[in-house]
Amino acid sequence: MRSEDRVKHLQDILDNNEPFSHKQMTYKGTPRRERVFEIPIEFLIFNQYNGRIGTFIKTYEKLYGPVEASTEEGEKIIIDFLWRSAKKRNKQTMQSLIDNGQQEYGIVTKDGVVIDGNRRCMLLKKIAKENSEGTSYFRAVILDETLESNPKEIRKLETTYQMGVDEKVDYNPIEKYLKCQDLSQDFTSDDIAKMMGEKSSDIEKYLETLNLLEDYLKACDAEGMYTRLEEEKVEGPFVDLRNYLSQYKKGRVVGKNWSPEKTDIADLKSIYFDYIRAGMRTTDGIRSIGNPAKNQGFFGRKEVWESFRDEHFDNVEEVINNEKSLDDLAQERPGESKEAISKARDHDFKGEVEAPLKQNLGITTGLLEDLVGNDKPVALLKKALNALESIDDEVDEFISEDVQNLMNEIRKISDGYCRFLKRELRN
Repeated sequence: MRSEDRVKHLQDILDNNEPFSHKQMTYKGTPRRERVFEIPIEFLIFNQYNGRIGTFIKTYEKLYGPVEASTEEGEKIIIDFLWRSAKKRNKQTMQSLIDNGQQEYGIVTKDGVVIDGNRRCMLLKKIAKENSEGTSYFRAVILDETLESNPKEIRKLETTYQMGVDEKVDYNPIEKYLKCQDLSQDFTSDDIAKMMGEKSSDIEKYLETLNLLEDYLKACDAEGMYTRLEEEKVEGPFVDLRNYLSQYKKGRVVGKNWSPEKTDIADLKSIYFDYIRAGMRTTDGIRSIGNPAKNQGFFGRKEVWESFRDEHFDNVEEVINNEKSLDDLAQERPGESKEAISKARDHDFKGEVEAPLKQNLGITTGLLEDLVGNDKPVALLKKALNALESIDDEVDEFISEDVQNLMNEIRKISDGYCRFLKRELRN
């Protein structure tokens, strides 16, 4: 149905129907008591840029092109996204709508774009499809403007309702970040904070974190695939990384024994990306890579960082250089979606690098602990002794020149300590 036809139908409802109820709301800075009407659902279309499905829509449009909400195909896509965004809650709300009817009233524009209540409208459309008897209605306030005629004020209204204290729990973190990014085109951080019930400083952090997430997707050759970020639960590591990078760039680091250049900070970011792509999270100890707290992170000590960094790039460089691009893989596998191919590609990357990355992380963690505890020689020597005693000399890997060379180095160090101690104790 065309926009002008929807305008005509909704105006006819306003002119010839009694209101079903009223809704208290604030619009254009003024508290209002607006009339609520019952609107046949066939006169309504979804707002495809609804923040609740931002990750789905942006990913879909990046891969397949624009979604047009006024078309049958566009509506099917949006209904699917809205349903998948919160399946469990949708099933509960759907049953409540069947048993009790619509209790919370929505808001629509004069041409039938749903501003508040997209999820409820979607469920009513699904119920109507399953039960074709009679006409289904969506109860909502009808604004006297279209989204195009006053986009700032309507988006402000939409955000206030969708991201208010009671509703924002429905949003996954990535959707919240994307919402902030969209709003930042027309509003200040202070404005967005007021709409979302947040602090202005938090909005800045959300935008910085999203920039990192987008850099990560580009590095993985998955630009625009925001759904991957939510599926893989990566928010926590990126919140940490944003904090680390911010402190390093500002020089606010305790106990740092060197001054990293921009290239060093870029290496830190790249290595963190590789660990996240390999499926490792905070519980796997990756905070140790960049933690700026005193004696807590590899990056805080030059000699530790350089050893870790060089080993890391030795482990991943060949793997990354041999990877095929997503476009090349898509041509080889025309029957698969790019999302599926991207997931498979990352799965292969994880399989090749996870073991050496974990080993490098573990070894470097031990090295840092040894350096931090260098004023406790007895504890360190006991640790070294335990490590040597745990070596199995019957395995094939033991009989090698590498082991022989390492044992010679250990003997030299041990002999040097013994000579030093003998001389000092004699004196």
